[in-house]
Amino acid sequence: MAALRRRSPPVLQLFVFLALVPSSLIAQQLPQSQIKTIFRLQRLLEFPAALSSLNEQSHPCYLPKSDSLSIVCNGSQVTELSIAGDRDRPPLSSQFNMDSFVTTLAGLPDLTVLSLVSLGLWGSIPPKIDRFRFLRVLNLSSNSLSGPLPREISTMPALQTIVLSDNNLNGSFPLLPDSVVTVSLRNNSLRSSLPLQLKFLVKLEALDVAGNQITGVIPPLVFSLPAIRTVDLSGNLLSGSLPGKIVCGARLRFVDISRNRLSGTLPSCIQSNSALEIRYSGNCLLSGSPKLQHPASYCSDPAIAAVMPKQAIEKQPNNRLGFVLGVIGGVVGAALVLGVALIFILRKSNSHAPKPPPSEKTTASDTRHLLQSARLATVGVGSYRVFSAEEIEEATCNFSSGNLIPESKTQFETYNGRLEDGSNVVIKRLKLKQKHSSQSLGQFIDAVAKLRHRYVVSVLGHCVADEAVYLVFEAISNGNLRTHMTEWRKREMLKWPQRAAAAIGLANGVKFLHSIGVSGNDLSIENILLDETLAAKISNYNLPTVTKNKNAKGGVESPFEGVEDGDFVGNGAGDQGEKRDVYQLGLILLEIILGSPVSNPIRVSATTNLVRDCLSDGPAKLAHIVDPCIQGTFAHDSLRAAADLALSCAAPDASQRPSIDDVIWNLQYAVQLQEAWATASRSGPIP
Repeated sequence: MAALRRRSPPVLQLFVFLALVPSSLIAQQLPQSQIKTIFRLQRLLEFPAALSSLNEQSHPCYLPKSDSLSIVCNGSQVTELSIAGDRDRPPLSSQFNMDSFVTTLAGLPDLTVLSLVSLGLWGSIPPKIDRFRFLRVLNLSSNSLSGPLPREISTMPALQTIVLSDNNLNGSFPLLPDSVVTVSLRNNSLRSSLPLQLKFLVKLEALDVAGNQITGVIPPLVFSLPAIRTVDLSGNLLSGSLPGKIVCGARLRFVDISRNRLSGTLPSCIQSNSALEIRYSGNCLLSGSPKLQHPASYCSDPAIAAVMPKQAIEKQPNNRLGFVLGVIGGVVGAALVLGVALIFILRKSNSHAPKPPPSEKTTASDTRHLLQSARLATVGVGSYRVFSAEEIEEATCNFSSGNLIPESKTQFETYNGRLEDGSNVVIKRLKLKQKHSSQSLGQFIDAVAKLRHRYVVSVLGHCVADEAVYLVFEAISNGNLRTHMTEWRKREMLKWPQRAAAAIGLANGVKFLHSIGVSGNDLSIENILLDETLAAKISNYNLPTVTKNKNAKGGVESPFEGVEDGDFVGNGAGDQGEKRDVYQLGLILLEIILGSPVSNPIRVSATTNLVRDCLSDGPAKLAHIVDPCIQGTFAHDSLRAAADLALSCAAPDASQRPSIDDVIWNLQYAVQLQEAWATASRSGPIP
């Protein structure tokens, strides 16, 4: 037998060799033409940082994958090409030509995924884009592309995902292929009505055209498509009313029609659907609170045709009619600012503390509504799952000390990790007590699985192994709110509109946590992370507790070693913990406004007194103490509303602090003041 083992036949040796060699090394023999195409693309893109590892000694198929680069090869073809640049990447030089670039790209004819994000692409998308017959995903977002979309896109038979958001595209709403599932055209300048051709998109699940100049009425068919789940039409010029008896699609879960010129009432299938998240403020609707709607004259006056400016690039009309409309819009916008300011003064005279706002949409349960929002917000995160012990070990390199993250909460061991699909994660290890209740552990896992929301760092899944629970969180690598306000390269990205938006996101995240019983969180500004879109995400929040038994009133037990009962909710649960969160949010809001830290009690007292004095002295005094980085980007009334709210949140007496609903209402109010000011400023210099 030993002799037989020593004399293995050559054929058997070949099989062993083939079994040990990765199939990718055998199969991925790219033709020289495709390798040259990759190098040409590198030159045409002016050598982006994501392709810095590509050189004559490297092979395109074996470049290390990262968040900014992924090249996938299948056999002798490149099938996926994903390159991402810096968020503030300027347009490529004048030598760049979009038509020539797409011609070069056609040297990779079998692409199924093409994602070129924030690379400075400019010019029009040429009709020859239809050469990619197998393309399923087209993502050219956050560039400087302009002109209308070519009709040829509608002839691409495999196309399922179209993401062209944050460009300068204009013209009519494009024709789309029947195969499309996801369409994102937000933050462009499309100027037509929504076409009836949408009724043929029976596979469409997500439609996002927010922040354009879409006009006309909303076709009811948009809400009744068989597969539709999310519809975002906010920030356009849509007008008219929706029929009261339309039939909504069974899968519809999110609708945003805010900041248009709609009138009448919401259709019954939208208004009475407790599983549906609906946003509709900034119109002239009769549904919900009138405080969140404009007067009817706003939507009936044809002179009000100004479009809310983008945060990045403001697009000015270049013809005489546009100029006239801009002037008229400026006059009306100025009147609107005065009117809103008057409302604010009257509101302040009625009560020192802000009043709780009426809800836009009454549902059977606010908690149920918020949890539904959380589920909708995790489309890009992936579904919650149970991980195996092997996956956790592999992700952390067997719990390498190099991946260990120092934590203030010493009862948790926290590691950086990387999953098999290449996504970065953060893994927390909670050691179980030797004798723990399986029922309490099950209740804890059920509660943790709900921690998924657009404004919190979401839990992706868990693993129970080796007498411990491992919680897998999404990793946010874009830095925290403090670094974005202090580092000179990042702080230029956070002007007042972006800071106000981050504050609203933070407040919504706090509201979600409160809805599932998580309060008394560590809401320091370092724990507020910003993703690539500058959306705020709360990290290091408390984990939920479980009750000892059904008859217990607030009693909790922990299944974890080194964690006493009640540790997860800090020193204050219930209303006390919620008021403490509001207090911390007020301190963050003060820092967002002033640009300087507000931490210890002495500094808090001095800062609040200073802001209070400036509020009483007038807008010029308040403008003098704000962060110099936001000078010239804020409406005085918007900043004043936010500052007044911050003082209310930071009140020493917890009973005087507003509720989190009140905080959200007042922040939205500050944003409305800002938008009205921005509208008025479009026709002339900013005062």
